[in-house]
Amino acid sequence: MMPSLFSMSAPVTMFQVWFIVYVYLLPILLYATWASLSIMDIAETNDPNTRWGATLAVILLPLVGGAWYLLTRARILRRTGRIAAVVVGSVVWLIPLCVAVWLVGRPLGPKALS
Repeated sequence: MMPSLFSMSAPVTMFQVWFIVYVYLLPILLYATWASLSIMDIAETNDPNTRWGATLAVILLPLVGGAWYLLTRARILRRTGRIAAVVVGSVVWLIPLCVAVWLVGRPLGPKALS
């Protein structure tokens, strides 16, 4: 029987909580944010062909579709706000995730941290 994605072995360490937040929860929050901003912008466009294609890209390509639309096609939101949402969101997610993966990949793994 497979354990749940959110199950943790006892005793729970801060490393486990940190890793779960950055691996599972933060990408979902980024997808929700980028997709909602993109879809709000798409709703303001007048071209129906652009609407369908862009909406499908945003919904079917998680993270990549929303980031792509915000960086290249969005017009209603200010450019600095769109770039900040994508770049800051990516940095806040990827740098700690890379550190966590590096720590897990070390010879002793997360047990060496406690």
